[in-house]
Amino acid sequence: MLISIQSLDIIQSKKEEHPNAKWIWIHAASLGEFEQGRYLIDRIAIDYPQYKIALSFYSPSGYAPRKNYKNADMIFYMPLDTRHNAKVFIETLTPSLAIFIKYDFWWNHLYTLQSLSIPTVFISSEIRPEQYFIKRKLGNIRNLLSGVDHYYVQTQNSADVLHSVGITNATVTGDSRLDSILHEEVKELPIQKEILNWKGNQKCIIYGSVHLSDIDVLKSMLTLEAKHLIVPHDIDLANITAIQSHLPTSIVYSQSGLQGSTVAILDQIGVLRHIYNTADLVYIGGGFGKGIHNTLEPLVQLVPILIGPKYHKFPEAIDLIAIDAIRTIDIANKAHQEASRILEDSNKQSKTTQQQYISAHSGATDSVIYSLKKNKWI
Repeated sequence: MLISIQSLDIIQSKKEEHPNAKWIWIHAASLGEFEQGRYLIDRIAIDYPQYKIALSFYSPSGYAPRKNYKNADMIFYMPLDTRHNAKVFIETLTPSLAIFIKYDFWWNHLYTLQSLSIPTVFISSEIRPEQYFIKRKLGNIRNLLSGVDHYYVQTQNSADVLHSVGITNATVTGDSRLDSILHEEVKELPIQKEILNWKGNQKCIIYGSVHLSDIDVLKSMLTLEAKHLIVPHDIDLANITAIQSHLPTSIVYSQSGLQGSTVAILDQIGVLRHIYNTADLVYIGGGFGKGIHNTLEPLVQLVPILIGPKYHKFPEAIDLIAIDAIRTIDIANKAHQEASRILEDSNKQSKTTQQQYISAHSGATDSVIYSLKKNKWI
């Protein structure tokens, strides 16, 4: 398949607008990867205005909400990974630096970048021994991995895995997503006041990014005397209806507001991270399904956090549990007991350990920028 005509038109048009500019290409697979690199994008745009930023996405779930991001000078879909596409795309863009976020490996694009001696780095990478390109020597892939100029990895384990296959150009910088969250303004939204008025003198539990697989947890915790605000990961009507069918006393915000029940389903996009500061406890969904969602957003609000058992692919969750900064449950119908204990505690210890984690793990973006500058890549 040929490179998208739309993507090529965007690149050529922007290049014509800025004929003398040097371009840094940053690739994010989807919205989650973009959030990991957002603060880096912002810092480059502000601190290094001599560069223009070309931002690519693979997934519509990343492209659609960020297609007009203010600090990117061109935004387009990543061309499919064929030798032809990579050659046409990279020779048209001619970036002076390529940055891939996390571990979206595009082998033909890497080959082309390396053949043109364009510096290429990965940030916030998480490399695991079971990943296919680590487990097996497939064609030229190991050479392409070795040809990457630098890996800025999240954990020492990731650096060790790379080292086990002979790749030593890795630095442990941590997860830059924490920097993005810390430096994003928490907006004052009308919904915040509504929640505070609704909760009154009672405790409020927010269930963030929940799925149907979390229903048994919800049923257990809804027996607590509190206001319960459920924010589904998927807010389409079918999913809302399915969740509500299990929770007959619940109301849906878009239909009834918050008043009238102690259990409300919030069917709004883009407000979750801005309302965590109204909660006395946050349950993060996904832990009884494919895996938990973002724990860092409520963490920076210093709110007690409870998660399910499927968190082991998330280094930050493992670290936070180890220092008792968040709590986990293995059995859904035991959620009531753990949540009750959390709500009865003063939470001082939890907040202290959360703050310690934030202090110890922020600054990944500064480390990456320092290294890029030291190596004269920017």
